[in-house]
Amino acid sequence: MASISGGVANNGEGLHYQELNVETGKNTVLMIHGALRSGDDWDLIVPHLPRDYHLLIPDLPGHGQSKDILPFSKKLSARLLADLIRKKALNGRAHVIGFSLGAGIGVQLISQYPDLIDVVFLSGYGAVSAPPSAVAAVLWAQERGEALLPKSMISWLMDGTDLSSSGSTVPSYALCRSIADNIHAGEEPSPWPARTLIVAAGKSGILPTADNADAARRLREIASTVQPVGQTKAYTHRQMRHPWCRQAPQLFAQTATMWFEHGTVPEGFEEL
Repeated sequence: MASISGGVANNGEGLHYQELNVETGKNTVLMIHGALRSGDDWDLIVPHLPRDYHLLIPDLPGHGQSKDILPFSKKLSARLLADLIRKKALNGRAHVIGFSLGAGIGVQLISQYPDLIDVVFLSGYGAVSAPPSAVAAVLWAQERGEALLPKSMISWLMDGTDLSSSGSTVPSYALCRSIADNIHAGEEPSPWPARTLIVAAGKSGILPTADNADAARRLREIASTVQPVGQTKAYTHRQMRHPWCRQAPQLFAQTATMWFEHGTVPEGFEEL
């Protein structure tokens, strides 16, 4: 995220992270990236977020400059993110943005450490029913396949989605297998009290890039068991693909901001 000024730190035990808007921030926003990426993958989003958001942008275990924190797991990620919030967040609490794998880790975090969380925005949440060995092979091959395809072709297939971020992590098969083990469908998360927006991207086509709307609905149902009706909402957008944080970064940032500030979403979203 070279174009954005801010601090970079690692306390020797915790996650590597970037910290932005330290002087101007009024509320902390923790941004959790997706699989085989790093905190740098938020480079298109950050310029569109308000300057009064104090941003904490970590690299997850096994990813980016936290690559030596192994083995990867959602529980370890959530524990280290909770430590980061306690140490660096304003008033020891944070809003949360989680994308893809980061959405799953976000759910782990907000259900396990609810006292640290204010408001939540999750996109691309889902569990995979295929065998972890098969999922790991797909993750490993997909990352290498993307590197071989012309960027112009990927952009055309993905409606202009910019996948050229410097935030990618060169994956080992072991990391892919750890990720696959942690996104395999199994035990459901515990309910949590924080107001939460869940978005399932709705556009597919040549590439199967739509999210699982049923998973988004189920996540809303879990939250509703301990929340007032309507406090957590699930939406889709028919024109957005799974990595819409890189397809329409201004809309992604606007959606997060509107949800955090007003509990609403921009036009174009449909409630599930």
